[in-house]
Amino acid sequence: MTSTYTITPGGLRTLMSTFWSSQGWREPGWPGKDEFDRAVSNGLMFNGPRTLDHDGWVTAARAAAAATTLTEVSDAFVASLTTRRLDIRSAIGSFAIARVLPEHGFTVVAGSRQCSVCGLPADDYSQDLNILNFERFKWGGVRRDDIVYVAFDLEQFSHAPRAAVTPDAITLGRDLLRELADVAPTATAHQVADRLRRLAGNQDQRRVLLEVLGMCGVLASPARPGYNVGYTPTARRVLAPGHFMDTAYPVCWWRGSDGVNQAAVAEFLPQLSA
Repeated sequence: MTSTYTITPGGLRTLMSTFWSSQGWREPGWPGKDEFDRAVSNGLMFNGPRTLDHDGWVTAARAAAAATTLTEVSDAFVASLTTRRLDIRSAIGSFAIARVLPEHGFTVVAGSRQCSVCGLPADDYSQDLNILNFERFKWGGVRRDDIVYVAFDLEQFSHAPRAAVTPDAITLGRDLLRELADVAPTATAHQVADRLRRLAGNQDQRRVLLEVLGMCGVLASPARPGYNVGYTPTARRVLAPGHFMDTAYPVCWWRGSDGVNQAAVAEFLPQLSA
């Protein structure tokens, strides 16, 4: 893999069309060898799955966070607001969870095969990295609190071409936070995302942005704190009413949220602090 991946229209089109069509999700339509090899050489696709056990994935996530700084992921998030670089938007959420992820051995949740701390299985777990990268470029990731995605996201961030933080991005970020501060606590996620129309993108991409802000504690709820105040083990994660268990914690957007936490803004997004 190249030290910095190259985002070419052709390579990105190859990645996207493998999993997505005009009708939405599709069974993977793998490209021809030459086309696939070009996408791999650009760092946008991968030759095979990655397999690690519980301890391996935890170590990978913690190591990736240790090799990253809050300033880097914060700048990338803000820059993504005007550049639509969704591939660098989710790194701040992944960093928020990985930096407080404790080193731990597998401890089973009663009645399941998941770790009570991180949710991973004990045995070797194999993951197709191509679909993770597709989700990362398409929406800014979707497997928000999945340690496998967290490790992959931060590792890819270390190879990502950077985007500059501009005055326009800072202005937009501050405007979005003011908009979020004015939302009624009874609003639905759809209603909140719909209010953020000045942010280029679709509803799903705007919802991902809200999830990322929840991970950082910028959108806060006492019952579902973000990872700015520490790590919440899988066994203690309580989701918002009406959300399914496959929805990423803390899902504080929006019902039950206390709005914008200015202390978390100052820590994670100091460029946007009032």
